[in-house]
Amino acid sequence: MAISLEKIEREAPALIDLAKKADISIQKADLKNHRAKVALCLDISGSMSGLYLSGKIQRLAEKILALGCQFDDNGAIDIFLFGQNPHQVGAMNLANFQNFIAEVQEKYPLEGGTYYGKVMKKIRSFYFPLGRGGSRKSPVSSKQPVYVMFVTDGATFDESETEQQMRWSSFEPIFWQFMAIGKSRKDVQGEGFFGWLAKTFASDFTFLENLDDMSDRHVDNADFFSLEDPEMIDDDRLYELLMNEYPGWVKSAKRKQLLR
Repeated sequence: MAISLEKIEREAPALIDLAKKADISIQKADLKNHRAKVALCLDISGSMSGLYLSGKIQRLAEKILALGCQFDDNGAIDIFLFGQNPHQVGAMNLANFQNFIAEVQEKYPLEGGTYYGKVMKKIRSFYFPLGRGGSRKSPVSSKQPVYVMFVTDGATFDESETEQQMRWSSFEPIFWQFMAIGKSRKDVQGEGFFGWLAKTFASDFTFLENLDDMSDRHVDNADFFSLEDPEMIDDDRLYELLMNEYPGWVKSAKRKQLLR
């Protein structure tokens, strides 16, 4: 059985309001009895500094925990970090969540560089160790899928490796939910010099958009959305976005022999 709302209210009352909102989205997605492993993968490149210092990443992690603990009977989510290098830093749970991100930052300071592919390989190796994050050309079946919430504010330096990891992981029961933080260039309004200037300082998430729609995969195993600020969106809306394509992927994964 997954962690109940009663247990969350008893052991982590600060999360109960979030958990109730997440539960509504879970029920709307018809995933009330769904079980999955949940991971949160966080960008620790230097440009993320303000988001960490302001506490926004901590609060975002709490929102993901409130969702994830209802899928996982351990009441925990696995945390991965990436910048120049990938890191697996343990699990965030109902007992340790309050200062988790600050404590992690003390051990893993911000890094120069952003490499999606490296951490995707590490995540695949963590959940499916026999494959070692390498080539896959046939389905790997499991009773439980892996839902990865992947948070970044910029482009990666290893686009080819990232695309390869996406294709290989499409043969595994793993779903990538990419969330970019920042104002997207495609959302910038205005023409002329000021329009050009605004686009210059906006973020280019074209690669992530293309990654969401890329071809030559066993199953469509990713979704993408961007937020200018993770705290400028209602919790209910955030959970709706997190449950946008995942329920459909679960059905496809069963048809494609990834889930049993």
